Amino acid sequence: MTYGTLNNLLISYEKTDITELYEYDYDLFMLFYDIFKDKPFTEIPDTAFMFMEIDSWSGTSMRGGVWQYYEINSAEQGKSERVAKYLKSQCEYDMADIYAYGIHDYYNVKNGEYPDEWLDESDKIDNWIYENEYYIYQWKKDLISSHKNEILKLAEK
Repeated sequence: MTYGTLNNLLISYEKTDITELYEYDYDLFMLFYDIFKDKPFTEIPDTAFMFMEIDSWSGTSMRGGVWQYYEINSAEQGKSERVAKYLKSQCEYDMADIYAYGIHDYYNVKNGEYPDEWLDESDKIDNWIYENEYYIYQWKKDLISSHKNEILKLAEK
């Protein structure tokens, strides 16, 4: 993506009401994904990493249940823990706590027979995400806005 195109995307994102941000989330997600898809999660800058993870977390919850997000993430040890740690470092204690509530070792459960308590916890997380949908949109918007210059450096020359 060229600098001008990326800058226009970021300006549009900043000016958009949080109830309409979903129109731009895909473009930002794919920008980050395309740039970092071949890098280990530990090498992805916080802004891109957190945007993709919180977008995936909330999106998976809305589409089919957040347990699927945790199931996929548990294959990469430390990935979910990085998200929770970052949220806490930004004083997002409620989101960090609810996020961390779903971290389990799904990857090593045989035959996908997850304990009922894990699925019950996932239901609580899904409810929290649903009740805080616009808060999450605002959080992502603030993340992008506060790191605009960093993101612009990702533009193609």
